Amino acid sequence: MLLAGSCARVKYETRAELPEIFPDYVGVTVPEGMAPLTFRMKDGRKLSYAVERKGDTLFYRVRARERGSRRGTEYAPFPVYVSRDAIDPFIAYRLIEPGYQSWSDMGIYARELASYREKTVVSSKDIGGGCVNCHQFPGGDPSRMMLHVRGTGGGTVFRDGEDLHLLNLATVGPQRQGTYPAWHPSGRWIAFSSNSTQQSFPLTGSQQVEVYDHFSDIILFDTQTESVSTYEPMFGDAAMETFPAWSPDGGTLYYCSAPQVEDVAGNRADIRYALKAVRFTAGAFTGEPQTLLESDTLSVSFPRVSGKWLLFTGSAYGTFPIWHREADLYLMDLEAGAVRRVDELNSADTESYHSWSSGGRWIVFSSRRIDGRFTRLYLSHFDGEGHFSKPFLLPQKDPSHNTLRLKSYNVPEFVKGDPGTWSKPISSLFAR
Repeated sequence: MLLAGSCARVKYETRAELPEIFPDYVGVTVPEGMAPLTFRMKDGRKLSYAVERKGDTLFYRVRARERGSRRGTEYAPFPVYVSRDAIDPFIAYRLIEPGYQSWSDMGIYARELASYREKTVVSSKDIGGGCVNCHQFPGGDPSRMMLHVRGTGGGTVFRDGEDLHLLNLATVGPQRQGTYPAWHPSGRWIAFSSNSTQQSFPLTGSQQVEVYDHFSDIILFDTQTESVSTYEPMFGDAAMETFPAWSPDGGTLYYCSAPQVEDVAGNRADIRYALKAVRFTAGAFTGEPQTLLESDTLSVSFPRVSGKWLLFTGSAYGTFPIWHREADLYLMDLEAGAVRRVDELNSADTESYHSWSSGGRWIVFSSRRIDGRFTRLYLSHFDGEGHFSKPFLLPQKDPSHNTLRLKSYNVPEFVKGDPGTWSKPISSLFAR
């Protein structure tokens, strides 16, 4: 039994109810070996607790009292369930300002789930204040990585073991920059959306920023030949294609598409993206894309696939749900075609970017549910049958860390190991 805190000579009244704590870990499911959960009383009272494990369940018995008081409350023990389903040991994410104010002070970081250790993978300071964004590790491989660098002399950075190099995608093929990436399971190809993105600032309502695309297409990058190709059904003026995602076997590319309209800014509230899929074989797309989901009331973003399950963000309109309070997570069964809103994950505020662990039994997603401004990371266990456990906030050594850290967690991705220290510093690619 683990004891925390000290409450000597205090009389406690026993109550049957559960304690109201922050973060709310009551009844959550955590992976074996997760860093210990830390929490505080929501009302600010001083607490102590004992933890006892019985089988695969941890029982937390909490006592709370006003500071200086010799009377307090002992609550009924609450359970935390421990799952033996494997989870990838690291999560990589970008830490950014919550709005549009700055892109010269950000970085990509890796958090070890078995501890509270966070390490810097790359920061804007390493590249002279440029913007680092849209990172991805193919299949969660910590030794390979790509990320975009915006600013003077920028481009796409590729890391493969000890090799590190920079390529400006706009100088090859159709001369389009890559934006949102999807690395093929084979490791050879990367599908990018190429987006011309704008932003506006609404004068009324609670939404602070609206982001939209003037146009967007899908391009395919071959890492072996460093060439870029296009496929006519996903390139051109007829539609806006974005957010590519591969099936686990690499035979299908999923993406989002909306008809191209004039005056996108003025009509953005009427633009809704459908979910589509196209076959991929022998290094090329083939056949006509198929529409899997199209709605007059729901716009699809961020499709991510694990087995037969596709998780996506749905919002009322548009292509950038990160500032849409109504944005929720939805789950599609690709075999049955059934779709449901995942109410057990969603909140009254924004749920947006998400990622599956390599084993398919855990997800991480970003949410603004605490204060409506900062996105923070939540994890949930998936039972393989279409249901998720109660989500829990990424544990920190100090439970107040996530509320006091004035940065948003952006684009969380599971990684199968420690990304390590790059033997060749990225700054060498941007030497002036």
